[in-house]
Amino acid sequence: MNHELSPVEKEAVESFSSPIVADGAGDDLSLRGVFKIWARRRWLIIGSIALGAMCAVLLIAFMKPVYQSTATIELNKSNSDSIDLDLGGSSVSSLGLGGGDLEVDLKTEAEVLKSDSLAMAVIRKLNLNAQPPFVDREHPVIQLGSPGSESPSERTRLLKIFSDNLKVETVNGTKLIQVSFLSHDPKQAADVANAMINSYMEMYLQSHYAAVSQASDWMTKQLADLKADVESSEKQLADFEKKSGILALPTETAEPVEGGETGGGQIQILSPVIQKLADLNSELTAAETDRIQKEAIYRLAVTGNPDVILGLTTNPIAQGSSLLAPSGGQQDLMNLEGLESKRSDLQVALAQGEAIYGPNNRHLKDLQTQLNTVNGQVQDEMKKIVDRAGADLKVAQQTEGAIRARFNDAQGQADKLNDENVQLTILSQEAFSRRKLYEDLYTRLQEANVSAGEKATNIDLVDPAFTPAKPVLPKPILFLGLGLFCGAFLGFGAAHLMEAMDTTVVSLPEIEEITGSAVIAVIPEFKRALSRKKGDSEKRAEANELAAGQSTAWIIAHPTSIASEAFRTLRTGVFLSRPGGVPRTILITSSVPAEGKSTVAFNLAVAIAQNGRKVVVVEADMRRPAMKRFMNLGSDIGLSSVLAEIVSLNEAIVRGVGTANLDVLPAGPVPPLPAELLSSMKFDSVLGELRARYDVVLIDSPPALILTDAITIALKVEAVVWIVRAGAATRPHLVRAAQQIRRSRLPFIGYVLNGLDTRIDPYGYSYSYYGYNSKRYGAYYGEDRANDT
Repeated sequence: MNHELSPVEKEAVESFSSPIVADGAGDDLSLRGVFKIWARRRWLIIGSIALGAMCAVLLIAFMKPVYQSTATIELNKSNSDSIDLDLGGSSVSSLGLGGGDLEVDLKTEAEVLKSDSLAMAVIRKLNLNAQPPFVDREHPVIQLGSPGSESPSERTRLLKIFSDNLKVETVNGTKLIQVSFLSHDPKQAADVANAMINSYMEMYLQSHYAAVSQASDWMTKQLADLKADVESSEKQLADFEKKSGILALPTETAEPVEGGETGGGQIQILSPVIQKLADLNSELTAAETDRIQKEAIYRLAVTGNPDVILGLTTNPIAQGSSLLAPSGGQQDLMNLEGLESKRSDLQVALAQGEAIYGPNNRHLKDLQTQLNTVNGQVQDEMKKIVDRAGADLKVAQQTEGAIRARFNDAQGQADKLNDENVQLTILSQEAFSRRKLYEDLYTRLQEANVSAGEKATNIDLVDPAFTPAKPVLPKPILFLGLGLFCGAFLGFGAAHLMEAMDTTVVSLPEIEEITGSAVIAVIPEFKRALSRKKGDSEKRAEANELAAGQSTAWIIAHPTSIASEAFRTLRTGVFLSRPGGVPRTILITSSVPAEGKSTVAFNLAVAIAQNGRKVVVVEADMRRPAMKRFMNLGSDIGLSSVLAEIVSLNEAIVRGVGTANLDVLPAGPVPPLPAELLSSMKFDSVLGELRARYDVVLIDSPPALILTDAITIALKVEAVVWIVRAGAATRPHLVRAAQQIRRSRLPFIGYVLNGLDTRIDPYGYSYSYYGYNSKRYGAYYGEDRANDT
């Protein structure tokens, strides 16, 4: 029977014969694939972004405001040319020396500001342990007494809270350090920042003063002894003058003597013996002065305080000592300075580590080992310095002793000449020398003390901390941006993850890529097709019924719809599938249940019947028959009844279903062994009889991957059509289907993609990609009909 194809069918046939090219095939495929994934999972992405924004809004709404107050200090280098004992504390030793690297100095002081001792001092000073956030329901107020009175756990907790809210930063390119504190209370933030600076300056002054005082105390004792010697010498001179009746009249001269001093106070003696005695007395005085200085240095060295020893580098008393000799002593001091700096850094790191990780941390044990090693090296260097200072003292003592012996010899000679004159000269010179020594040492000690006082100004407060007016947290714009970013990140990540895990097949190119076979037709989703063209609730309800397989065929209820035209396109594809003509027996099957094979089979049968051919639909799926419900058949007999020879074929066939050329042979009662009946000679006889009566026999079979019924029937027909429902069939299903078809050598003619969204598939191919265009199709049927599509 000849049938002229409609224009839409001709267009569909041309689409099957021409290469399939997606819209925008020239675009970047990888970028297009990403956008396809986003389009498919758009609601997941939108929901994730909305959730992120909601979380950000809730955080902004319920987060307690956090305030930050900042104080700024400046660290100044001391003048290396000033007269200074420089016995300051270790925290500022490098600054005092004036030769340390600025960046290292600033980092060192920043770590000192972060120290636990300074933090606990501020906590005690401001009584922070009785204020939030240091106190809560789980941790009531505990009175803090002297340092160390609190328990280790309480101390650790307080320090942890304090350090979490403290921020110490150096300003690049400057000598500034900024100390900031975060708190829910703006006044507390400012008070803590200011207290940090005040406590730091107090700690600096105390450590510096303690070191300077230690040296000053010893020097003061020496000055007291010298003062007593001066008083004794002057008393002896006065007594001798009274006794002898001779006056010692000092003569002022312009000639300088050793040390750059003028000769004021010297006794003018014309005798060579007396002059020699005077010269030896001067040498003895210088030797005694040198011995006292060397003894002072040795006393300072044996204290074992590295800071005191390092302070000798700029001390006028140490000038000329072997400790500053380039050949060895200066190198020892440089080594000691480096070791002391290293030990300070290790102590700070160890204290911080104990506060954070506890005393048993392996890394802390390594730090302790390093600290012990450095301590040993410091002791070794200290021993070298002490030995060197001792050697200097011994040399000075020996020198003094030798000069004194010579002086005693000269004095014996002078006694022979003029005992009284010589003795008067000696007493006068001794009194003058001791007074001069006393005055020199006293002057230098006072200069050192003044210099130490000047060092207190090395720390300058640039900006004190003020009570902030606005909180630094929360930041609405930043939080909202982060919420949107995190939501988008999670949404896009989840979309790609779900896409990677999703193995369902949703588009025509996927089917052809996996199976290597053609897709002869694409059937749109019924519910989507009807709800798009009619928005009222009645039409949507009708779509639900049709999609569920109830009432009559879609192609009969909506003959001008796109879905109906898709079935006609399927009919054309089946007709053109074989060069020898239209196949007489056609099997409709699928991979798994619920792919719509019964609906497609019946609508295809209607489309073939409307073409003028006599068609019968055989429901061979006797385990789950659907035709009786699908077509509202009232008969309880069917194929199983015929194969069991209970009724004849004529009695089981339902004629004129939907259209005059369409008959249906329903499944009938569910038999116990459907597979045995379908493989029997009786089924072959029934199939042959139906082929003789009808132009086309359409067989609705069970799913081919679950039961063997479909394969058994497929070997007896001329064509097999495989239904694939978009979003239901998976890639493994299609792989197994293609293997089954090739292995069994079935008369396969193509796949049918069923249930596709008519608007756009999840991979971005519009429905016009498959050969349909709703606007052109509506224009062909006229404006009124176009509105119905």
